[in-house]
Amino acid sequence: MSCPSLKPMPKSRRSLSALLASALLFAAITFAAITFAGPGLNAQSPQQQWVGDLPIMAGMTIEPELGFAFDSPGGRIVLVFASSSTDAEGVFAYYNDALASLGWTGSDGSWERGGESLGLAQVDTSVGRLWRIRLSPR
Repeated sequence: MSCPSLKPMPKSRRSLSALLASALLFAAITFAAITFAGPGLNAQSPQQQWVGDLPIMAGMTIEPELGFAFDSPGGRIVLVFASSSTDAEGVFAYYNDALASLGWTGSDGSWERGGESLGLAQVDTSVGRLWRIRLSPR
C-alpha cells in the first residue's frame, strides 16, 4: 500500500489559514475571559459605578428614564434618580464619605465643590420613593 504524496499548501492559503486560526484563538480567549470573569466585571462597587463623575452607591438601581444630563451656559446639570433598600442614614453616610474624598464639602444632602452644588434627597415619583441626586451650578 502506498501513501499519496502530500503537496505543500500554497503560501496564500497558509496565510489565510494562519489568520483564521489566530482569529479563532482570539475569539476563544475573549469568550473565556468574559465567561469566567463576568461576575467580577459586573461587580458594583463605589469605585466602579459612576454617572459622569458622581459615585453611585453599591446597591442603588438607577432609573435611566427619569434622569438627564447636559451642559448649560452656567455649567453642567445632572439629575439621577435611583432606588435603594439602604436606609437614609446609610445612604447619607456613604455620600458624606465618598464626596469628601472627591473634594466636596458639606454633608447630609447638600455639598459644594468649585462652582457646583450637589443635592441628595428622597422624593416620591410615579415609580415610587427614589433618591434624587442633583448636580448643578451654584
